Amino acid sequence: MRPLLVASLLMTPLLLAALPATAQNSASPMSNNAGNLMGGMGGMSGIASKLPIPGVADDSAQSYLKAARSALASGKTGMAQEALERAESRLLDRDVAPSQAASPSSDPSVTAISQILQNLGAGKKAEALQLLDALIAKM
Repeated sequence: MRPLLVASLLMTPLLLAALPATAQNSASPMSNNAGNLMGGMGGMSGIASKLPIPGVADDSAQSYLKAARSALASGKTGMAQEALERAESRLLDRDVAPSQAASPSSDPSVTAISQILQNLGAGKKAEALQLLDALIAKM
């Protein structure tokens, strides 16, 4: 029995080396579906899947909104969510006085993105797409 245990311990590094690098390095699985948008767990794991990173020409909010529109139109809700969140982050980058740093943004585009994400999380893709089209038209 002891030689079998020793052989098993010696083989473990070889087996781990044979695993693909992506299996060893990915912290969570990749998903094309939107997730963690409704705030509740709904019986699901508290760990969110990685969302696909949208390809954009530049790092602007408008580019991410267009990428979100394209992804949503083709049913890639996970990529749409990621693009919307990145667009929102770009819009939240702002210069304010230190005393106002804790104040929420009053940018209507940020509010619109929040509404789009809520619709996306509720499975209302058509409504999300309609709001997204209106937002892109305003920018």
